Amino acid sequence: MATHTTTGAATLLTVSEIKGSTVRNRQREEIGDIDELLIEPDSGRVRFAILSVGGFLGLGSTRVAVPWSAFEITPQGGRITYMLDATRDRLEKAPRVESKNYERLYAQETAEPIFVYWDEVWIA
Repeated sequence: MATHTTTGAATLLTVSEIKGSTVRNRQREEIGDIDELLIEPDSGRVRFAILSVGGFLGLGSTRVAVPWSAFEITPQGGRITYMLDATRDRLEKAPRVESKNYERLYAQETAEPIFVYWDEVWIA
């Protein structure tokens, strides 16, 4: 499970700061951009980030759902960085999001396998 670290930086992030942010893997390669955040309205918990992977300027890119808990979020040089333990191969095999019909990701039978794929614990 990823560790969230925010020491030395603001502890609250705005959605506008997060959307469009570049995500890197442990090898420091750029692997995608955060396209959307999916927030549970009842709990206020961020459940997923939708990551846009590949393509050029959003064209031809693939969108994958990644549990928010899978990201390592750290301050670095006055900025917040987002890291995901993912190789390009793992991203290519990741559960895809084909449209903006995110409601289906709310149900446990759909969401839990995504958490399992990213080695994260599903919490209902």
